[in-house]
Amino acid sequence: MPSLDFPRSVLVETTLRCPADCVFCPNKKITGRPVDMPWELFTKIVDECRGKGVTEFHPFINGEPLASPYIEEALDYIYRNIPEADVHIYTNGYLLDDSMTSMLLQHSSVREVHFSIDGFSKQVYEQHRRGLVYERVIDNVKGFLAQLKHHPGRVVTRVVFTMTPENESEVPAFRQFWGELVDTVDVLPCDGRGGEGRLPAFMDAQQLGCFQVAERTYILSDGAVVLCCKDWAGYTVLGNTNDKSLHSIWNSVEYRRLRDDISHGRIADCEVCRRCVSDNL
Repeated sequence: MPSLDFPRSVLVETTLRCPADCVFCPNKKITGRPVDMPWELFTKIVDECRGKGVTEFHPFINGEPLASPYIEEALDYIYRNIPEADVHIYTNGYLLDDSMTSMLLQHSSVREVHFSIDGFSKQVYEQHRRGLVYERVIDNVKGFLAQLKHHPGRVVTRVVFTMTPENESEVPAFRQFWGELVDTVDVLPCDGRGGEGRLPAFMDAQQLGCFQVAERTYILSDGAVVLCCKDWAGYTVLGNTNDKSLHSIWNSVEYRRLRDDISHGRIADCEVCRRCVSDNL
């Protein structure tokens, strides 16, 4: 496949705020970069995506996007500048009350919503999503789905279950319950977050492969461009959008070489790739 001149999918860490302290998430270990991406930097990134063929925009990497102090303004700005891009929202559902749901559904660019729910029972869920209350999350997600029934546009819904040894037994009941409510149920083994998550990779996580490194780019809250969503700590920084254009970073010799190497299975020179596959499964 020929190398793209600009990424088709852009993931931006708009915030590191999150009400949860999940057992497999490194969020609370992140230091040294802004809790919220500066608005001026966010708009600079969106501006550069205009007319570049971007098909997906994800205002999320390592935080809860609904906790961003400018989430509504961000959705407005994305739509005004790259209306052709589908916005994907990833949420744990804790902040998804009726007013937040209404706000999201008022933005026609929001075309996919992912709910992260890692247990079927209250006990197992709260063991994994520490700090959250099971009943509140389930009520919020059901409330969103109820409002969605009256929404004129098409919004894809997806529930994601991160599987660990402690919640694996709940997968069948989880699939049955949510399979009747949302478009897709994804059960993904815990992947270890580049070797530095709270839990080691579980089962066949390595076999999931890379998350479209050839087409996606990832920008942390300080503007650093990293290779993938697993690189929460910035092991492989390819440039910074504060002082360089995303186009120039994406087309740099190093970034092109890494994308080509990974597409051919050559990962020895990539720090985050080595960490990702070094977990003991």
